Amino acid sequence: MLKSIVKYLISSLLAAGLLYWAISKSQLHWNDILSTFQQADYNWVTVSIIIAILSHLLRALRWEQLLEAMHHQPGTLRTFSAVLIGYFANFLVPRLGEVSRCGSLKKTADIPFEESFGTVITERIVDLISLLVLVGITFLFEWEPLQKSLFPTMQLPSGTLIITASILGLIGLGFLWKFKDFLQNLGAGTKVGRMLLGWVAGINSIRHLAQPGKFIGYSIGIWLCYYLSTYTLFLAFPISENLGMSAALTVLVMGTFGMATPTQGGIGAYHSLVASAFVFYSLSYKDGFMLATFFHGTQMITLLLLGGLSFILTLFLPKITSRVQ
Repeated sequence: MLKSIVKYLISSLLAAGLLYWAISKSQLHWNDILSTFQQADYNWVTVSIIIAILSHLLRALRWEQLLEAMHHQPGTLRTFSAVLIGYFANFLVPRLGEVSRCGSLKKTADIPFEESFGTVITERIVDLISLLVLVGITFLFEWEPLQKSLFPTMQLPSGTLIITASILGLIGLGFLWKFKDFLQNLGAGTKVGRMLLGWVAGINSIRHLAQPGKFIGYSIGIWLCYYLSTYTLFLAFPISENLGMSAALTVLVMGTFGMATPTQGGIGAYHSLVASAFVFYSLSYKDGFMLATFFHGTQMITLLLLGGLSFILTLFLPKITSRVQ
């Protein structure tokens, strides 16, 4: 209990510190934030929210496939509610979302926690691979503004960078494959090794999917929705509507890294990284921070509202037995 409290306090202090640093750097006043919210075109904001909700639904449908591979059929309503509850929990306590998702399905569909948690690990691995691919695409198409801001003295073409990184990645995978038996025996005796082996087992579970093509389609759809949700928010503001679709890709990548930090809902880290991303495209850090605050606030309000409603819904959903032969 004490350990959990300490972790929560550390994450809260980290979030507060990052947010304070970002606000100080931007020299922002609360009136500036209020002005940003007043300038927004809420027609585009509404479109963005609808697309974001669609991404959560696709995530629930993809999760259903993994659960079905383990002979569970909880139904879309229960999986969708569990996904939203997970997002809601992450805004309260970092990393609580995965546990809350699985706990919700345990309550509403009697799915053993360990089994559903294994599918969540698989999801996270797929998301990580997708993010790495997205980072590669971002560097390929947006190398020039990134180079000017991050590596002003480097004169390396983006194609060369991607090819070099790909070759090194393939060499690393080849090494792991060649010595997999040795690494498995070595890693089985350590906590980190067992965790890595568990991830490998999670990836292997994808092979048991009834429709792998649909799983890939859902995965692409999720990230496409993330991207379109970000781009439509660009269109909601005069200062960002002409930045282009490729700039939205950079903001999406930076925002995803921000949301992955161990703070409540990525608070602080998201604001700082996304504000910095806008600087790549000649916006001031202050303007970038105002946009980041609106983008994050839109996500937070939507997920807290839907997650809260989903939690209430689960109180009235009858418990079912989801296991099928």
